[in-house]
Amino acid sequence: MTEDVRRVPKYARVAAAVKGQIADGTLRPGQPAPSGAALSRVTGYSTLTCRRALRVLIADGVLLPGASRNARPRVAGPLPPEAERDLAAAARALSAALAARRRAKGLTQPELALLIGVSVTTIGHAETGRLWQARHFWEHADAALDAGGDLLRLHEAFGEASAAGAADPPDAADAPRNAGSPGPADPGQETEADPAAGPRSRREQAVPACVMIMWGDGTVTTIHPPDGPGAAPPCG
Repeated sequence: MTEDVRRVPKYARVAAAVKGQIADGTLRPGQPAPSGAALSRVTGYSTLTCRRALRVLIADGVLLPGASRNARPRVAGPLPPEAERDLAAAARALSAALAARRRAKGLTQPELALLIGVSVTTIGHAETGRLWQARHFWEHADAALDAGGDLLRLHEAFGEASAAGAADPPDAADAPRNAGSPGPADPGQETEADPAAGPRSRREQAVPACVMIMWGDGTVTTIHPPDGPGAAPPCG
């Protein structure tokens, strides 16, 4: 190690290593950054030193703080820093409020899950910033915890922040992460040639009778296509 490198504080060396991983694509926007313990194992520096490096990267805007106290920071995306900060702050406020209300009621996560009819995993995700739960989850939680609408207001603020600048679409806060969304690779958007009428989308050729969405809390939403030419008969 050269003399110049020795003069660089250890936490700054760790921060530089994380920046290098971001620059070479090892860490991509939106991904969680390594934890202090993981960085300690790789660099050989203490966990406290590595955590200090993460705090510096958060202060510099390279990383965004986790949605909850124990959540790992994530790599900042291509959004304006203000939009990223607003979204992260809204997520932290919503997650922290749910956890605080639950504790104030003297409930464990399993007890709250049983009370509102969802899995313990769903509660854990909501309290650590994995905010894919539908609005009715927050309605049930607000009622069960006597929050007086506070959780719903925070959920709406999170949705507005998502719509204003998040990489996810505006409604992503109300949909499960694994639900999938139409995009360029969506088969429903592909086209095929028709010698007589020219290219037309497959949606014009056949309209599904309905689409059923299973939400994370077990409820089901059925979406029917509009009436019109090519519409299929109603779902049974």
